[in-house]
Amino acid sequence: MLALRTLILFTALLSPTLYAETKSANLETQAAERAAEFATTLKSALGAAIKQGGLVEGINVCKMQAPAIAESLSTDGWTIARKSTKNRNQNNQPDDWEAEKIAQLLDMIRNTESIDNVAFSTNKDGQFRFAKAIKIAPVCLNCHGQTIAPEVKQALSEHYPNDLATGYRLGDLRGIFSITKTLETSEP
Repeated sequence: MLALRTLILFTALLSPTLYAETKSANLETQAAERAAEFATTLKSALGAAIKQGGLVEGINVCKMQAPAIAESLSTDGWTIARKSTKNRNQNNQPDDWEAEKIAQLLDMIRNTESIDNVAFSTNKDGQFRFAKAIKIAPVCLNCHGQTIAPEVKQALSEHYPNDLATGYRLGDLRGIFSITKTLETSEP
């Protein structure tokens, strides 16, 4: 009987920790799903625009549709954004936590570590925060690479006069998906 009481007491003491870990893992899964949905939706819209109107039309998608896609996924307390220290849109400047995660990813790359499956998360100040790398894919090089067509450069300079987001190579870190959820007081 004493062993059973001890087991019940031990289980009761662990339950909040197990609950918090399970809840955090669930939030990480939800955040990763939102990041994947954002990436897939944007890539599809970008591909369709380029096919229909060329790279200049693709710039319009990134400028107009990307924020709308982020907004459409920012529901139920979630906020979805893309952040970069070499941003094209000044609204995408990282805060301190995001800049720290970008720096960690860059350090990993410098140390020849893969960042493909790396994600960061934390619960702080009533918020769950999640960051996942955005890497330069082949299509990205057209507007973010080292060699950009003159008409694309012209369109970029019209839309983004303070553009910092060029000079990338295939596989470089472009930035992060930054996903935040405001936690209810009962959440970890």
